Amino acid sequence: MAFDLKWTTAVAAALLASGCNRAKADDNWTADRDTAICTDAQGVRLPDDRCRQHRVGGGGGGAFWYFLGRGRSIPYYGERATGGSFRAATGARYGFAPSGSAMTRSAAVSRGGFGSSASRFGSIHA
Repeated sequence: MAFDLKWTTAVAAALLASGCNRAKADDNWTADRDTAICTDAQGVRLPDDRCRQHRVGGGGGGAFWYFLGRGRSIPYYGERATGGSFRAATGARYGFAPSGSAMTRSAAVSRGGFGSSASRFGSIHA
């Protein structure tokens, strides 16, 4: 019995320790190559389709290509891009962001609970 307890404790500790060094779940995508994303004039990311019908250097209707270097963070839609430029680097070949990065960051979702009614729980209010 004592051996089983030691074994279970050791396995539980190993599993717990393995999860402690993980990156945050809400980190942005990281470009694994030079990447072009579509943004508005302020650098807020838009769907790439807004820029695709226009030439690589420009955009149209307030949509512009924004060029990120390898290793830079690819923002979610609606978030501001940083660390890049509206001008492509001379001689660089840019790919598009992976399709998995084509999403918006979701807000916190309330799943019910007591809410404000919990403040009256057990009180004498009529």
